Amino acid sequence: MAGGGGAGHSGRMTTYATNITPFAAPARNRTGPLAATVTGAIAAFFAVVLIAGGAALLWVSSHKTDAAGYYTTATHEYSTPTRALASDSIDVNADAPDWVLSSDTLGRVRIDPRPAASGKPVFVGIARTRDVGAYLDQVQHDEVTDVDVNPFTLDKTRRAGEGRPAVPAAQSFWAASSSDGRPLDWKVRSGEWSVVMMNADGSPGVHVDAAVGAKVPFVRELGWWLMIPGIALGTLALVLVLLGVRGLARVGATPLVATPAG
Repeated sequence: MAGGGGAGHSGRMTTYATNITPFAAPARNRTGPLAATVTGAIAAFFAVVLIAGGAALLWVSSHKTDAAGYYTTATHEYSTPTRALASDSIDVNADAPDWVLSSDTLGRVRIDPRPAASGKPVFVGIARTRDVGAYLDQVQHDEVTDVDVNPFTLDKTRRAGEGRPAVPAAQSFWAASSSDGRPLDWKVRSGEWSVVMMNADGSPGVHVDAAVGAKVPFVRELGWWLMIPGIALGTLALVLVLLGVRGLARVGATPLVATPAG
């Protein structure tokens, strides 16, 4: 009986299906990796702009200045048949604390005058526009309204007058001046200013050969202010693009999952 019971039990053994049916897992979401890639690409564009701008400013500050740090034009002739050549009002609008205005933060201007073929001693001065206007009132002179450097041209407007100006070097209103051939050096200040070129004796027929330079101390600093954020943004852009590309590659490789057939 024991043997028969064992035979009956083995006859009731359960069989299982061995056929396995593969199926594709649900597609992964591409939104996150795609957003990271696009954001990284946009960040990379702005990083390139910042780095290129910063590099350009650093290059200019290192290669386009003289030994004293001035950006200087070539020597050009400034002339007028009248008694004076005066610039239009140069408006320096700087709402800054006193400690800024007392430093060289706004830069400096240098004018290096030389008498032309006439050989007359020349005078160059910078003063408040209102003082220049009062000094040249009723004096025939040319007012420079625009300057082009390449090619060099002056746009001038003739101001009529019959008066003879007082000796320019004797006037006390000049913020900076040169009457002995030495360069004029002016620390830029806020306000409205005019540049005047004359013969030292105030006679008509002014001919001055001069090179004009400017020192802008914040050019190098601005270059670094662009470069450092640009490098940081570029690093972030690289990380985002790598993460995005990696995520898109994983989404594209959708695995097959096996399921047993019924």
